Amino acid sequence: MGNIARRNFCGAAFLALPLLCIRARAADDLPEPSDVILDNLADEFTRIAADGAQNGFKSEHLRRCAGLIRAYDVRLEEKGTNGDLDHRLDDDDFHRLNPSLAAQRAVEYWNKHGLHLKESVLRANLAMSSNDYQEMKQRIKKSGGVRKLHAGIADALEQKAVGYESYIFRGTAMVHNGRGAIPPSGESNRNVFLQVQDMLTPEIFLLPSMDCFCKAMTVEGALLSLACVVGCAPCCVPAAIMLAFEQFAEGIGLCSPSSC
Repeated sequence: MGNIARRNFCGAAFLALPLLCIRARAADDLPEPSDVILDNLADEFTRIAADGAQNGFKSEHLRRCAGLIRAYDVRLEEKGTNGDLDHRLDDDDFHRLNPSLAAQRAVEYWNKHGLHLKESVLRANLAMSSNDYQEMKQRIKKSGGVRKLHAGIADALEQKAVGYESYIFRGTAMVHNGRGAIPPSGESNRNVFLQVQDMLTPEIFLLPSMDCFCKAMTVEGALLSLACVVGCAPCCVPAAIMLAFEQFAEGIGLCSPSSC
C-alpha cells in the first residue's frame, strides 16, 4: 500500500490538466511547515486540482480558486509582503531574475504538497523579455498595486464560474506504465472559455482579459522569486504559489499569456 500511496498520477478533466500532475502523499512525506497558513492553502489547491482532474471541473472549482487567491492576499498583507512587492515595482531588477532557480524552487515546494509542476514550462514562462516584465510591473503599480491585482484575479475567476454554471468539463486521461498521462497542451480547451473571455469587467483592473491576468501572475511570481533570493524569506512560498496558480490557469485553458 505504501507504494500505491506514493504513486504519481496525472489527471485530465474539465479542461484537462496538461501541465500538472497530482500525487498521493504518505504521512512521512510531509515537510515541516514553512508558513502554516500558506501551506494549508497549497494543500487545498492540490485537492482542487485532484478533484477536478478525477471528476471533472465545475464552476465550484473556479470559485474555490478565487477564494484561495483572496486568502493568499490576506496572508501576504499580514506578513507585509504585499507592501514589499509594491515597493519593488519601480526597481530596475530584470537582470537579476533567475528563471531556472525560480522554477526549480517552485517545483520543489509543490512536490512536498502533492503536486508536480512541469519545470520546463515554468522556466519558459519566467524567461520573459525585459519590456514585458517592466511594462507589467508598471501596469500593476498604476492599477493600485498587488492587492488590486489579487482582487482582479479572484473576480475574474468568479465571473468565469458564473458563465459556466451548468457545465462539467472532462478531458481524456491515459495510463502508461502505471502512471497517468495527459495531453501536453491546454490550448484545445481554451476555446471553451472564449465566450466568457470578453465578459471580464475592465474596471476590475487595467487588464482587459484573463490572458493579461495570467501574464501579471507570472510577473508577480518572478518578482517574489527574486525577492526570495535576495533575502525576503516571507516571499519564497508565495512565489511558488503564484507560479502554480498561473500554470494551472494556463494549463486548463483559461488563458494564454502570449495573447496579452
